[in-house]
Amino acid sequence: MTPLDIARQPIDRFIQAVNAGDAEAAQRHVAPEGRLVFPGPVTFHRVADFLALSGPRYQRVGYTYSAMELAQPEGRTVVYAQGTVAGVFANGTAFDNVRYIDRFEIRDGLIVSKEVWSDMADLMRRLGL
Repeated sequence: MTPLDIARQPIDRFIQAVNAGDAEAAQRHVAPEGRLVFPGPVTFHRVADFLALSGPRYQRVGYTYSAMELAQPEGRTVVYAQGTVAGVFANGTAFDNVRYIDRFEIRDGLIVSKEVWSDMADLMRRLGL
C-alpha cells in the first residue's frame, strides 16, 4: 500500500458518508480539533452542521474525485483532491461537472482539516440561487 493509499482511506470513508448524508459516520473520520473550511470562508467543526446548512440547498448532491496527489511538507500529510459535484438543487434544477479542489490534512488516520475551492458559488449566482 502506498503512502497516498493510506492517506486516502479516511478521505474515501468521509466522502462516502457525506454522500450518504450520514454525519455521524463522516465525523468519525475527522479529528476532534478538525475543521472543514468552505468558500466564503465558512468553517465547520462538525459534519452535522455542514450537512444542516447544505441540506436545504439540494435535493441530492454527490462528490466524485478524479485525481489525488500526496504532499508531505515538513512531515505533515496533505492530500490534494480534484473532482466534480453533481446533483439537483432544491428547486429541481439539475447540475453536474461543477469543479472543486479539496485540500485535506491527515494526522493519525483522521482528517485534521479540509479546505474547499469550488465553482459552486459561481453556478448558484448564475442561476439566481
